[in-house]
This record gives sequence, structure tokens and C-alpha cells, in this order.
Amino acid sequence: MGYPLAGGELELACDLVSSRIAWLDLVVGPGDASSGPRVDTSEVAAGSEAGLDALDSWRERVDGGWARAYGHRQPPHVAATFVLGWYLDALAYPAAYAAAVGPWVLDVSPGAVVIEPHPTQGYPARVRLSATAGHQTVASQPVRLRRAEESYRRHAEPVAGSYAAPGVKMSSRQRLGMVDDLWHVATERAAAAAGSPLLARAGDGPRDWLRASCCFIYALPGASTCSTCPRRARATRSARRPLAP
Repeated sequence: MGYPLAGGELELACDLVSSRIAWLDLVVGPGDASSGPRVDTSEVAAGSEAGLDALDSWRERVDGGWARAYGHRQPPHVAATFVLGWYLDALAYPAAYAAAVGPWVLDVSPGAVVIEPHPTQGYPARVRLSATAGHQTVASQPVRLRRAEESYRRHAEPVAGSYAAPGVKMSSRQRLGMVDDLWHVATERAAAAAGSPLLARAGDGPRDWLRASCCFIYALPGASTCSTCPRRARATRSARRPLAP
């Protein structure tokens, strides 16, 4: 059973979560356009022109930043993947951390969240939560984590399922795989931040899990595949395949 948050409790939750995630500032309130780039998740989830324009602008800023940093633009699927991943991160990390480090289930449904990407680097530097959304206090940790995941997936899966970028072909396995992968990573890091063995799951060691989706970080100059990259599994299978007689 859950209860609505008491006065000031949402601000407390945001402060505690922000203190555990170095790159994210979680705050209460809608903010305004003068604070910089912003993505209204209700517009994105509705597939409106404003939502599509916000994602296009986000991808363009990311690719433009890479062009300045590396001297040339990257293939369009790279920025498209990063932006979808960061959108999902902006939902997954607040939900997972609040459920791990406190007694809270945050409402991250469309319209309850506004994302403010970093103006040059693109990652979700600030996430704003609606004070009037359905945030709850839930005493049971397993129930809390389950409800947090449900809140995340109700928003993340439809957005990822319909996500598209001009000139980019991205399979449903990649897009929906990102939903699973980023929740896995967020909950794993939240459990570490909370120091709670109750949140750890069997088979979650660094050698036990590979992503279903690819983040494409290896495509950036000087980068390499990450330790959980699905390309590593394919490479291992190829190396083990017996030679033809």
C-alpha cells in the first residue's frame, strides 16, 4: 500500500537522489524555457510536433557538440541512440534511486517529468518532477522497486517503441532492449548507492550480464566497446565457432 508524500517530502527525495548521482540534478517544479533546452515528456509521449521537434533539437545539439570536439560529425544513428538512452536515463535513475535510497515511488509518467539536457554535452543534467503527480511512500522495499519499474516502463516502452530519427534505421530489439538495459543499470547503481544487499539480484555480477542493445559509444573517436557490449558476445561466439573442414 502506498501513501501520498507529505509536505516537503518530494523536495527531500529529490535532494537525496541528487546527492547520489553526480551528473543529475533532480528538482521539483516545471521551470521555464529561459533555463535552457527542455524536453516536455508529455509532448514526446503524445508524438506531437513539439515533442518531435524537441528530440530533433536534442540530437542536433549532441551531434554539433561532437563535431566541435572531434572535427567532424558522427553517423546519425549514434546521436539518435544517445538521445534515446539519455531520455530513458532521465526516467530510470530518479525512479530507481528514490526506491533504493528512500521509501519513495516517484511518478515518472508522461507530463510528470520535464528533462533539461546539458546545453552542449546533451546528457540530462536536470530532471524536473511535477509536485502534483502521483508520487508515493511505500514501506516495502520489494513492492517499492516493482512499482518504480512499472512507472518507468509505462512511460519508457511506448516512447522507445515509437522512437524514430531522420535517416536512421533502429530495430525494435535495439529500442526496447535499451528500456531493459537502462533499467538494469540504474537499479544496479542505485543498489550500490544504497548499500543494500536486498536490492542485489543473483547473476548480476559484471561478468554475468551483457546488454541487449548497443550504446554505440565505441563509434566516438578514441572510445572502445563497453564491458557489457553485446558485440562482445557475438565476438566470443565467432571465436568459439569451429572451423569448417
